[in-house]
Amino acid sequence: MLVACLVALAMGACKEDDSHSVTFEKRAYYFKWGGEPQSAEYVSVNVASITAKSVTEGWTCVVDHAARKVTVTPPKDPVDEAQRDKVRNGSAVMNVIAENGEASKYTLNFYIVGDQSFHLNPNGEYANCYIVSEPTALYSLDVSANGAGEKLSDVADVKLLWQSNSALLQHVDYDDDLQTASFFIDCKKDDKGNVVLENGKHVLVEGNAVIAAYDSKGEIVWSWHIWVVSKDVCGEYDTYANGRKFMQVNLGAFDNSNGANDNAKIHASYGLYYQWGRKDPFLRPKAYNCADGSDETVFNASNSAEYVKTEETSETVGTIEYAVKHPTTMIINPACVGEKGDGIGDWLHNPNSNLWSNAKKSVYDPCPYGWRVPAKTDFDVLSLTAEEDGMDIDVARKRFGWSLSDGQNSYFYLGGGFRSYFDGVIANMNYKTDVFPSTPEPWEGYYWTSGTTSDGKYATCMYFDLTTTRTINKFNLNYPSRRANAMQVRCVKVE
Repeated sequence: MLVACLVALAMGACKEDDSHSVTFEKRAYYFKWGGEPQSAEYVSVNVASITAKSVTEGWTCVVDHAARKVTVTPPKDPVDEAQRDKVRNGSAVMNVIAENGEASKYTLNFYIVGDQSFHLNPNGEYANCYIVSEPTALYSLDVSANGAGEKLSDVADVKLLWQSNSALLQHVDYDDDLQTASFFIDCKKDDKGNVVLENGKHVLVEGNAVIAAYDSKGEIVWSWHIWVVSKDVCGEYDTYANGRKFMQVNLGAFDNSNGANDNAKIHASYGLYYQWGRKDPFLRPKAYNCADGSDETVFNASNSAEYVKTEETSETVGTIEYAVKHPTTMIINPACVGEKGDGIGDWLHNPNSNLWSNAKKSVYDPCPYGWRVPAKTDFDVLSLTAEEDGMDIDVARKRFGWSLSDGQNSYFYLGGGFRSYFDGVIANMNYKTDVFPSTPEPWEGYYWTSGTTSDGKYATCMYFDLTTTRTINKFNLNYPSRRANAMQVRCVKVE
């Protein structure tokens, strides 16, 4: 009983009192309309009977307790779209009666995905970020290899670490035989649970999530960012005068406000934040103006709020191995400015300038397949125009960023600030000590490049800030910065 219950606990299905347990092989079933029935086994301990109750209309769920098997049959296509949406998702409550008379309940979920089923790296297109753009669809990806396609050893499970909507990725599952992770993406619904349609189509709920592969010891061996976005971020790009093709949005963002005075668009323009050389993202701000440096609310697999963790670098914490095993922990370095600090501010205890590369997409590159962190020279064609530099301060402040020109076209970059190496908190304002009065001046923009300084101590970013004194606006294409800072990334196409 103990062994069986431990297995059940690992699947999240064991009663706390351990008197009886049930472990279902599958808790989510996916079908095409009118598809063949699917059966899955379960393991039970000290259970007298299991019956299916509250089965959604149109679906069939039959339990054969003698064979320890559940069989689910989907509805036929009702053709009518309104009726389709009523039965597209279904469920059944498994009513479990223990031998001692105790009762418990488990829910099985059913989904119609039609032809909407996607494998995210079908041709070995490995990356650390995968883009999801279709609702009511089942997605899967190969988790037997890391972001560069290098084989991972001892992958035993896959779990959700966090997601920006409690129902964004549904039923994250791991198939040990295929070594794939899968999850379902639903569609937008109103407060009453009714499906929302726009132009007769389902609406995608945008967001970000991170899933992780675990080994048999329960330690994370790799993790992946899932970017759920309706905009065609790979197909709609800008070609700068130097021939480099840049995404129009920041990595992890959903829009580019293009300088519009629209709080919702401004907030949607914030991407995720990355420490230099790390593949895993840190959260977007809660508000469009980064008020109080607060983070957006995200949820873990238990649907509880999850927060950015911080740990100060050391010989054991400041390593690549620790970073891989702790993708939600920002490794800070406040001691770098202390009495004995070296002022460098790296998250690594022993610096490594090869984690991102100017020459190729590296194993720790956070961008999707076919895209990479910009090289040190990729921004060189951009400049701040006299018109932008001389803009009325009240107008400029409401834009939350700058339009930068390549001599032919302008491209808007949000002043998204950064997460500080000191405490991990988001800041997008700068307190000017050389300006009177010394007030916070919005909005600072920091965008990582893969480049490093010649002394190997710092990494370089494209940096700007907007000040009330127009003559001291700052714009630097290769600004040296502490690598423990976390910044926005604007991906460039691999060519």
